[in-house]
Amino acid sequence: MSALSFAFTHFIRNLLTPPGDICLTCGGKSRLVRNWPGICQRCADGIPWIDKARCLYCGRAFGCPDCLRMEVRDRAFILNRSAVQYSDVMREWLAQYKYRGHERYAQLLIRMMSHTLVQMEREISALHSGAGQPASKMRWKPDMITFVPVSTTRLMERGFNQAQVLAEGLGKIHHIPIVPLLIRSEHTGKQSFKTRQERIQSMQHAFVIDPEGLQFINSIRLDWSTRSKRSLTGTPQSMGALRILLIDDIYTTGSTVNTCSGVMQNAVQHYYGLKTEIFSLTWARS
Repeated sequence: MSALSFAFTHFIRNLLTPPGDICLTCGGKSRLVRNWPGICQRCADGIPWIDKARCLYCGRAFGCPDCLRMEVRDRAFILNRSAVQYSDVMREWLAQYKYRGHERYAQLLIRMMSHTLVQMEREISALHSGAGQPASKMRWKPDMITFVPVSTTRLMERGFNQAQVLAEGLGKIHHIPIVPLLIRSEHTGKQSFKTRQERIQSMQHAFVIDPEGLQFINSIRLDWSTRSKRSLTGTPQSMGALRILLIDDIYTTGSTVNTCSGVMQNAVQHYYGLKTEIFSLTWARS
């Protein structure tokens, strides 16, 4: 087929094909991709994925001076992974969802984070595998998902907690229980207007444990104890540590994730004597 014939056939096919939906992000009228709800192929191709973190601790896509600082050596969480780099385009996507209440973005962001959670599970499973043992035999999975809470003031402004919506969507896809473990005890204002040190200081007393969430952890503890007594081969593997996945929309300095993780670790240890491993998953890494 000549180039002219091909172009003519393509033109006729486009005329006969029903028009596509309007892309959520660029407003173009074209066919939407199946994997990422609401967006066209061009926008999907432009997503700045973090397929392989350069910093294995905070999940940054490039060199990370933050994780070389002395004060981060005693962080309360194991690691963070993020779906995308916080580019100008991603900043606009988050603004549409978080500040302008564009609900259709929620499913897009949830699906993107789900993709990264699968990668995260494979990565951690491989790290935990023994020598010569397939990663599939040591599949890592969190025992529960929780989320960074917002203050009452912020909740009234937006009408929803963006991190909670993301967490609930992930829990539904991956069949992991959602447990509200934290309460925002102080309204700290917009973090985007603060310096790194100001962010860290403002987060120091911003969260407390939610007593109702602790009840769910107690039910897990009792279940582990029962299974341990019934087991003929020893203690169940998952009793080694309670694995919590903390969800937020964006990771900047890590101060929010670290403060939340410390509160959860201390509470679980104090009330139940359980070791806690906390992992963070955010949509974007700045």
